[in-house]
Amino acid sequence: MAPAPESGLWQWFIGGSVGYLTDLEEAMYGLQAGMEYQTAGSPASHAIYLEVGYTRDDVSGSETANLPGAVSWNASADLDIIPITLNYKYQNALTDRLNWYAGLGLGIAVLDSSVDWRWSQAVAPPNNTGAGSDDDSDVAFYSHVFAGLSYDVSDSLEIFSGVRYILMDNKDLQVAFAGQSIGYEAGIDGDFLIELGARYRF
Repeated sequence: MAPAPESGLWQWFIGGSVGYLTDLEEAMYGLQAGMEYQTAGSPASHAIYLEVGYTRDDVSGSETANLPGAVSWNASADLDIIPITLNYKYQNALTDRLNWYAGLGLGIAVLDSSVDWRWSQAVAPPNNTGAGSDDDSDVAFYSHVFAGLSYDVSDSLEIFSGVRYILMDNKDLQVAFAGQSIGYEAGIDGDFLIELGARYRF
């Protein structure tokens, strides 16, 4: 870690991360840009930064009817999740180069969904069949809390690894056909993200 300044110091930084969502079992990516304040006479720092992320949730379902006249169907839904958050991070030193950090972020998630379905009903003649699709965009509340460790490779570059807990308003996806309605809930509310990333100060 660089020596603590005699007076407070602001530095711009950019960064990025890649992580793994433990419940969803999908990758999540993030880009960061903001400012970090190095506390005068102390190894502690405070950062405020904007972050944009990306992940997706894919859900599907099907049912095969065994009785004449019953409906067989299959449906799939894809949800692109783009969180945009304003974050605060507190960081302090454990050793000359190793630090611990913790923080939180609040913002929104841009949700783009696509749903496709097919169905058939065994009645003669002929069989009833159908298909459809629906695309939608929405904005939902999104937040997270996080903690981890960082390592100063140099005065300008640090690498970090940590865990986030995510809270968001999941999206309800509805499929309606042949007098039936099937609902899906998609999103990453309550998920944990294990991540690895880097930041560059300038």
